[in-house]
Amino acid sequence: MTERMSGESNAELYHQHNSFASINELGASAGCNYSTDICIRPCYYALQVLGMWTPYVQNDSTVKEVLYKIYYVFIRFIWLISLVAVMSLDFVHYGFKEKEVHFADLMNSVPTCLNLLCPFVFTKIYLKRGQFTKLVTSVQNVSLQYQTRLRKRAQFYTWLSVTLWLLSATFFVFHWKPFFSRIWHYVVYTIVMVYTTGWWAVWLSIYAFVCHVHCLQIDVLIDSIRSKEATAVQVLYKQQHLRNSLERTQKDFNSIISFAISYHALDIIIFSFAYYDSAFGKNYELWQYAGGVAFDLVTILIKLFPPALVAAAVHHSVSEAAKRCDVTPLMEKMPDEDMRLFQYMTSCEHDMGLKILGIRITVELVGTILMTIVTAAVSFVAFVVPRLE
Repeated sequence: MTERMSGESNAELYHQHNSFASINELGASAGCNYSTDICIRPCYYALQVLGMWTPYVQNDSTVKEVLYKIYYVFIRFIWLISLVAVMSLDFVHYGFKEKEVHFADLMNSVPTCLNLLCPFVFTKIYLKRGQFTKLVTSVQNVSLQYQTRLRKRAQFYTWLSVTLWLLSATFFVFHWKPFFSRIWHYVVYTIVMVYTTGWWAVWLSIYAFVCHVHCLQIDVLIDSIRSKEATAVQVLYKQQHLRNSLERTQKDFNSIISFAISYHALDIIIFSFAYYDSAFGKNYELWQYAGGVAFDLVTILIKLFPPALVAAAVHHSVSEAAKRCDVTPLMEKMPDEDMRLFQYMTSCEHDMGLKILGIRITVELVGTILMTIVTAAVSFVAFVVPRLE
């Protein structure tokens, strides 16, 4: 009976290991690009509208493929227009006279370009590497239950993107409105605001969704740990697969997210200096400054909180491994294999997770950063606002 159960669990493990490979072979034999269509993803239509991802086009849909290519050329043109438009805000506001050039405004435009334009590049690079598809399908193919959980989470992040998109676009309309004086200003900058804030919002959801998929990967591992039929070797195999997956995501995200955190922090500093220097004019309201700072802070927190959840889930898996070592007075032997498994998982925990700026992000670290931000906000209200009044 034990041998039969062990054989069934081994067969299940082998099936899960080869599920993605078999799908790829099937897609290759059919001449299809499954890497763009088979996995669940948030913002499915927004990614296409914003030109951040191209869905699979059937071989006989030549007209549709041509239309896609034309549209994505248009998107790249919009990206270049957005770059020029944001860097030219000072000239739009004050004119093109040399004496009225405000270097504080020009310096503030640089991190603004990074905030709004880099997400488009980041998403294109990450989705083209193919790790997103491998990661999502590794969880999607486990069971119908995990597929349903993925779909619900993708829907949640889609709605989150739409909400952030609307809020940020609305903010920038009021934020940049005092700079405009002609009709073409409103037309060009409205297009710029719609696309750039969309790139920003969708990129945040893709990043957070990837972190959540890793949390579901860890749930698969925990299910295996809790299973009485799963041996320590089988649990170790899944733990190694999880560790390798996290390492690949770390390679994809490390430079991108670290760079993003850096330029958001830089944006807050430069934006604050520009505001105190009255670079935006005397009629620039305090709430507009607060909204600009909040935009960066929200972005930073969204980049920090999802990897903290991954670290917490990894710790939970180690705690579940410890429960396999529980003994009773009636047991004659120590669970040596389970104890060695627990020791190994404990030693790996410190290296598992996502690092930003070389630091492993945990819930405790995010809490510390949040308290620092709140303290800075209270200090601003208590000391800076009275001085401005």
